[in-house]
Amino acid sequence: MGGGTRVDQYKAPKIPKDNFAEKYFQYQLDQDARADQRAAQDKADTEEKERSRKDAALAGYGGLRLGIESQLRQGLISYTDATSQLRDYAAKYDLAPPENEVADLTRIYTQELLPGRRAAGVSAAYEELLGREATEEEKTKALGLFQQGYYSNVQDLKDSLARSQEYQDKFNKSYLDNYYDTMFGKQTVDEEGKKTGQRTFTFASNLLPEYSEGFEDRTQIAIPDFGESFTGTPAEIEEQQQNIRETRKYLYSAGLVNLQGEIDKETQKLKNEGSKEVAKISRDAAMYGSLFSGFWS
Repeated sequence: MGGGTRVDQYKAPKIPKDNFAEKYFQYQLDQDARADQRAAQDKADTEEKERSRKDAALAGYGGLRLGIESQLRQGLISYTDATSQLRDYAAKYDLAPPENEVADLTRIYTQELLPGRRAAGVSAAYEELLGREATEEEKTKALGLFQQGYYSNVQDLKDSLARSQEYQDKFNKSYLDNYYDTMFGKQTVDEEGKKTGQRTFTFASNLLPEYSEGFEDRTQIAIPDFGESFTGTPAEIEEQQQNIRETRKYLYSAGLVNLQGEIDKETQKLKNEGSKEVAKISRDAAMYGSLFSGFWS
């Protein structure tokens, strides 16, 4: 037979195995594993950071609590602000609600601080508004009204005192009283120190125009003596002032009328004297005319 290769002796060439898909799959597995590892590490880092944050918050909580209590005792913050700061701090750092600490602050405020502050407020309100110290009975009554909730704060007490009869008697009742104080002076007071509603108006009588002797006889009008001062109600003082103004006007008017009368008299006198001179001149002229006419005839 010829020298060709037999079929049964043929060997197929070796083709390299294509393992790309396998490698890609492994690559994806590795990537996923690394991603999971990073995610786990990030989670662990976040948890550690949050744990550290809470630990720091817990470590600072005690100091914050003491600081808030100190400010509350000094009156630098209100009770509401103090409890709000505790709750806000706990909420910010995801801590347990600080209800025990809030209850403790409530006890400190209501039992230790509030009674003293109310007592001081009562004393201050009486001194500021009435100008005197509160009696023991008044203090007891005011503190009782605080406890019953009738007064919410010291301002409520002050508003009540400002409506009291004592305050009204001691101080002005209205804007009109302030106006009268400015126009006519402060109110006079009686023996008990209560305001009478009257004021003293001072008047300088020398400001009236002077009139000559016999003026009242000629006019048949008597000029009142207004004196140096007048005490009365605002309406009475205003009436007195009107009398003074009318008297001043009358005296000036009378003076002007009298002056005009004197002027008229002098004017008429001059007219009369002038008429006499004119008549005399006319007579003399007539006489001289007659003489000259006889001389020439």
